[in-house]
Amino acid sequence: ARLKSSWTRSTIFAVWILIECLTHTGKMQTPLQAPAGNGLCRNRAQRLGRRAFSFPRTISQRFSAPSQTPPVLLTRSEVLAAAGKLDNLSLFGESTSSLLGGAPVVEKKKVSLKEAVMAVPLLSEVGMDYTALRNYLADSEFRNAEDETRAVLIRLAGEGAIKRNWVYFTEVKNISVTDFQTLDNLWKAASNGKFGYSVQKEIWLQNTKRWPKFFKQIDWTTGENNNYRKWPMEFNYSLDAPRGHLPLTNALRGTQLFQAIMEHPAFEAKAKKSIDEKAAEAATSTLKLF
Repeated sequence: ARLKSSWTRSTIFAVWILIECLTHTGKMQTPLQAPAGNGLCRNRAQRLGRRAFSFPRTISQRFSAPSQTPPVLLTRSEVLAAAGKLDNLSLFGESTSSLLGGAPVVEKKKVSLKEAVMAVPLLSEVGMDYTALRNYLADSEFRNAEDETRAVLIRLAGEGAIKRNWVYFTEVKNISVTDFQTLDNLWKAASNGKFGYSVQKEIWLQNTKRWPKFFKQIDWTTGENNNYRKWPMEFNYSLDAPRGHLPLTNALRGTQLFQAIMEHPAFEAKAKKSIDEKAAEAATSTLKLF
């Protein structure tokens, strides 16, 4: 009976401590976990030497955690639309790129092949007229453009080529870099970079200057024996032709003429800049920012 009475008093005392904790803290906490300022609960719990009462941590957090607003989730289209608005954001009435010293960013307009051809400068060191060739290429008349290109090359090569009506390989050096590049730029513009002498040279080098492989890739030969196609009817005068198929160069008498064109200075790869030149350009561009 004495032990039972002692146990009853301890239970009542523990319940009283719990009531005191709830009264002082305003929330259900374990006396051992009470705030540092609540000395009454802490000291009495230590003297008691046992837990009076406790709720699971998750439940107590439900009582004490403040209400939170759930995050707003955006769709992919909404994110892209917001990003587009940020691109056009202007803080001071001008584009942000102008604040860094650069020109405003302008969205590139899609240019048709005809517009691209008409935009090519018709430069010549000998006063050659490229108007007819430009017009043929602008209208994608590649058959007529091929004939005009051959006629222009004959006139550019000199009097000897004009008399015989074809170009000898030693006469290729008489054609200026400017005129050759004008021809090349017109063909590339009309084909979106698919045709042109510089394109052919790139393919030629990729095939390690091996003519049979090169002619096969640009579809100038046919069959297992790699026979040359018959000119002009068996060649493809459209954008469906393989890359590098046009313009044509006569290789029936050998590849010396074609090799002379491929090795012309007009189609040499630009020399790589030295480290000092790159550093000087970087320093110049940096100074422009200030």
